[in-house]
Amino acid sequence: MSLPILVAQDKWQDFDEAWTEQMAQDGPIDDLLTAIRLAGDKKRISRCVPLVRQHVEMLEASERNADAARLLGAALTAGAPASEIAPALMENAEKAWGEEPWWSKHVEITGLSQGNDLRRPWKAFNKLRDFREGTLIYHAGGWGTGEIIELREADSEILVRFESGRTDHFPMSGAVDIFEPLAEEDLRAQHFRDPEGLKKRLKKEHLEILKAVVARYYGRATLASIKNALAQVAIEGSAWSAWWRKTKKLAENSEWFRISGSGQRMEVRLLLTAADPVEQLERQLRVLGTLEEVTSRTKDLIGDKSTSPELIEIATARLDEEAADETHPIPQRLGAWMLLREVRGETPAALTEWLVAAKDAPKPEDVTEAPELWKLFQAMSSSKEQETCIELLQETYGDDWQDEAIENLAFAPPGMLRSLLEKLRTAKRGADLAAAYATLVSRPLRAPYAFIALARLAETGKLEGDFPPAPTRAQALLTLAANLWESRREDAQLNRAHTRLVELLAGGRQSVLNTLLGDADAETMRSMQLITQRGVEESVDNLVTAIAFHAEPSGDARKKPQGFWVGDEIWTTRTGLEKRRAELNELVNVKMPENEEAIGRAAAQGDLSENAEWEAAIEEKRNLSDRAATMKEELRHATLLENAILPEDTVCPGTRISYRDHTAGKERTIAFLGPWDTQDEPPIVSYRAPLAQGMMGLHTGDKTTVSLPGGDIEVEILSIEPISVD
Repeated sequence: MSLPILVAQDKWQDFDEAWTEQMAQDGPIDDLLTAIRLAGDKKRISRCVPLVRQHVEMLEASERNADAARLLGAALTAGAPASEIAPALMENAEKAWGEEPWWSKHVEITGLSQGNDLRRPWKAFNKLRDFREGTLIYHAGGWGTGEIIELREADSEILVRFESGRTDHFPMSGAVDIFEPLAEEDLRAQHFRDPEGLKKRLKKEHLEILKAVVARYYGRATLASIKNALAQVAIEGSAWSAWWRKTKKLAENSEWFRISGSGQRMEVRLLLTAADPVEQLERQLRVLGTLEEVTSRTKDLIGDKSTSPELIEIATARLDEEAADETHPIPQRLGAWMLLREVRGETPAALTEWLVAAKDAPKPEDVTEAPELWKLFQAMSSSKEQETCIELLQETYGDDWQDEAIENLAFAPPGMLRSLLEKLRTAKRGADLAAAYATLVSRPLRAPYAFIALARLAETGKLEGDFPPAPTRAQALLTLAANLWESRREDAQLNRAHTRLVELLAGGRQSVLNTLLGDADAETMRSMQLITQRGVEESVDNLVTAIAFHAEPSGDARKKPQGFWVGDEIWTTRTGLEKRRAELNELVNVKMPENEEAIGRAAAQGDLSENAEWEAAIEEKRNLSDRAATMKEELRHATLLENAILPEDTVCPGTRISYRDHTAGKERTIAFLGPWDTQDEPPIVSYRAPLAQGMMGLHTGDKTTVSLPGGDIEVEILSIEPISVD
């Protein structure tokens, strides 16, 4: 049994018994010396002194004076009384080494002599005594591991060759302070002697390597200590991460290690006796800090084929208990429930309750906000969990799951989309998917994942439908590509979506861009290049440039390309959108209830055939209902201007225009925003108004005739500036 580990774990009775047994066997004392030093660190050396005296007497009787001196020196430097230890130390040291040719020189260098405080001199002497040709040392100051290749006693110097190949000489007096002698079993020594051999061991003997490292720290090592020890043998960065990931998993399942804490506070303990697997697992699960860690530990156990069913049952029971704790974040609870579902083959009752409650929750008034059930799906952290949400959707909605999926494709998380679309295609819902794609073409930034997934099907011939014109689809795809190019570094999922979109647009022999823009004229390609000027991936930019180079001039030079504002969507600022929602809320929650009360009062008057109040109230109800339906439909098509990529030097929603009205002989400045936006300076005009429609798509310097209800006017565009919208 390891003496240092017994001390490290404060098993003092066991330590005394093991030490006494070692004395009886008259064996080596190297482990004992380490244990004595560790007892000194723990301020427990005084309890060791009686056994030190007893052991020294036995060593002297066996004429093992060197070991007696080493034991006394270890006790002295650990804090044993110098008056009792020092004389015996010097007596045994002289008997052991006094006849050696180096004795006088080493005594002189270290100051080891009777009458002095021997603690520091003994440390230096003991280390210097270990310096021999072939001894490996470690230089913590950055030179790493080296080998002593020559002792120059006459000059009091040592010559050292380091791993780098550098050779240098050091004074012995300084060497004892800066060098740490290494045992041959030390990983640093093994790396110096046989780096390739150690590399193979690191790949195959994870627990043996870990044991060597933890033993170096007396049986208990922090994660930082382990990482530092591996760095000293050139295992760093990704190599360290891969090694530790596997080693940690093996150690967690080993009966000889105990891991506690988490993150940088994690600690690995080497056990003296094999732990009971059930007891060890229960303890591990109790000390884990988060539900996410319990889930991860349970996954590891399930993935290990050697794990017994008993241990899996213990882990899943604990996971079930933790998942019921409402203080844990919902994404972590969802992850736990999904793992339990995978293990047990049925959806946990708690998860089912969440799904049903989410299904029955009122739908949000904001059409851009996901319903509660789809928010749960989005909260699933892994692609595998997101894909499994298809089964949860089927369980929750039964035969109506397809309609629910079609209606909310825009809110499907990325990991769910591909399998979901394939299932819907297999269920003969291709026409609905095509309609969804056509809708998203007009608002590509609202649901980028769904738009890309549908585009992969539609633009490769796997969906058929009444799609917008090819240039319009290309414009939408390029707009999304430019948007993702700007935001790809902010989110890993957006980055993956950007990669898929680039592959779709520019990959293969006949790219989608070539197909969509193969017949585009020069004016259309100019509008495409205005989009790519905002920034897109290089292959997309190069392809658009190449297509534009070969594009034919349009038949009508004055023909304007179709802009992003053309379509059913209603472009608005966030302020305008909130204003419209407030108007709808006023209508639904105030005016319509007031109207119902008016109808009730009129009905209470009796005869309705000649009741003017009744007829007026009923007419108002029809008007209010029609108005509410219209506003809801408008909001369903609302798109935020902040998501639009404005073409350069082009009149469009979101721009401030200065123009000359030649008919009136005046210069004016206006802002084109949404139909629900208001502003005093400069005055706002809805981009759907006749004046705006007559100017949409024009550039600085362009002149045109605009038809207004009061007659035609001649205008000239003087300047165009994008304005900040929110």
